[in-house]
Amino acid sequence: MSETPESTNIENEQHYIELTNQLKEKYEVYEIENNIYKTQNHDMKKDLMVIYGLIRTIDMFYSNYIINFNEDDKLQFLIEEVRSICSGFIDANILS
Repeated sequence: MSETPESTNIENEQHYIELTNQLKEKYEVYEIENNIYKTQNHDMKKDLMVIYGLIRTIDMFYSNYIINFNEDDKLQFLIEEVRSICSGFIDANILS
């Protein structure tokens, strides 16, 4: 039993359709996952910017002596370090 060119073409077309359907399904799964990651990334950036804003506000209050702490208190150092780290992260990962 030999295959005719027509039957070979039909088999090739069916195989091609199956492969394209598989690729389409994989792409749809990828798109769903990618949209989830984009949403999570966006939410994380918003949260980080809120945290940075709060740290800057505390730093400004502290710098303007609206909040009084002991001179030997390490809080000012910690506030400045956290603000610096957040600022660097935002510059490198969000604003760039």
